[in-house]
Amino acid sequence: MALKTNIEGMVWEYPDTFVVAREQIRQYASSVKSMDPASHDEDAAAQLGHKGLIAPPTFISIFAVMIQRHFFQNVDVGLKTMQIVQVDQKFLFHQPIKDGDVLTGTMYILTVNERLGADIVTTRNV
Repeated sequence: MALKTNIEGMVWEYPDTFVVAREQIRQYASSVKSMDPASHDEDAAAQLGHKGLIAPPTFISIFAVMIQRHFFQNVDVGLKTMQIVQVDQKFLFHQPIKDGDVLTGTMYILTVNERLGADIVTTRNV
């Protein structure tokens, strides 16, 4: 199903912030079976020099999906249903994500292709 709007090249700034919470980190770490003590125990994180729990690297995917969903719910591209299948993900961190961080996000739509009746949208989230 082809998108009715050409979204390639669009930039979408998420209109709110994402505040990282301590219990979110613990729950996420448990769900992905990350047993790093710095993601569960504040004392363990402090021993590593951090002022709060440290999120596992893939924690940021929660916010990335929020940004993508917000875009597709607010820009009329002709989708009747939204199904996201993620096939590749890369992360570049400049510092760990920790309890209390306030994150902002921007999504860049890099490419849009149609293959086998599906729209393949490549994004970059910053």
